[in-house]
Amino acid sequence: MTNKSAVKVAIIGAGIGGLYLVAELGIAGFKLRLHDIDDSRLSEIRARGGVDVEGEGGGFAAVERATSDLGFAVDGANVIIIVTGGNAQAVVARSLAPLLRNGQVILLIQGNTGGSLIVRRALDDAGCRAEVDVAEMDNYPYSCWRLSPTRIRPIVRKRWLQIATFPGNRISPVFPRLSPLFPEAIAAPNVLYTGFTNANAMLHVANCVANAGRIESGDSYKFYAEGVTPAVARLYEAINAERVAVAAALGASVPTLADWFDRAYGVRETTLVDTCQRLTYNSDGPYQATGTPKSLDHKFITEDVPTGLIPMSALGAAAEVRTPAIDALIEIVRSMTGQDFAAEGRTLERLGLGGMDAPQIRGVVEQGFSQPEHV
Repeated sequence: MTNKSAVKVAIIGAGIGGLYLVAELGIAGFKLRLHDIDDSRLSEIRARGGVDVEGEGGGFAAVERATSDLGFAVDGANVIIIVTGGNAQAVVARSLAPLLRNGQVILLIQGNTGGSLIVRRALDDAGCRAEVDVAEMDNYPYSCWRLSPTRIRPIVRKRWLQIATFPGNRISPVFPRLSPLFPEAIAAPNVLYTGFTNANAMLHVANCVANAGRIESGDSYKFYAEGVTPAVARLYEAINAERVAVAAALGASVPTLADWFDRAYGVRETTLVDTCQRLTYNSDGPYQATGTPKSLDHKFITEDVPTGLIPMSALGAAAEVRTPAIDALIEIVRSMTGQDFAAEGRTLERLGLGGMDAPQIRGVVEQGFSQPEHV
């Protein structure tokens, strides 16, 4: 049995995701550090000494260090969790590179699509010489209400999560170190499984595009219960069919959207519309806390297109699987926002997979980058 009080966890990113992690992992008994480059996010947590967690099994989740000093946050940490969003992962990795020590594990929550490859390349490019492992989770593990800067009310934990390492052959030594933090998680063979179980890219972008008029007029609609109409559900099904097909061509079996809702939340209705209704209106519905974007300049677009849809499309091209619905959605977003997300997205070249076919990509995700090619 793991002595949780002996496991030091540094959480990088004090947004809502980082705070939820503090609440859950602190109540579980792990020693926590919390870092953010914006110290104003930390001041009240530092003054309180942690976070109050309401509900059954709640209490006080202590934070031993709440600091904007990255070195102080990660010094002596066994596990470093990056929960900054996909667009910032490479920046964080470059900042971490000179601070890391042998034996530490970096966990991305979540990896989006290709996050571990991006982080590994950033560490190498920044000259990191420490022997550290990089892992990623396929989705965010919790849903909660944030009642104040230091008070959380949990709603639900996902019942099914995947953790993979990059390269995949490191999962055996790494997963036993991470599983005590996330008992619901299972070990995935490699990051193709986690990267193509990227529900955010599948759910967020299509909803925002279909409801752009409501968003730009300031309508605070219930994002899933009201935003997912039969037509939006059909778009969900189209892009998700392509996601599953690309993953299969690369050797990874990932759940359909309906299967994922069932595995993660235990909810499966006759239609996706009905499923989204239940996930919003049930007392334990995780989507009751999902806010409506106030514009298209929101992470549901600015993160999930470049770190989700774009790499899925690129990997589809490498695997010779057409992705017309995903490609059309990317182009529509570019036209609507005037922003070329492909210029900053996770292309095959940025993932370190440029010019590779499906068998070569599988080899990289299982065995890692070859040293002559990537130094």
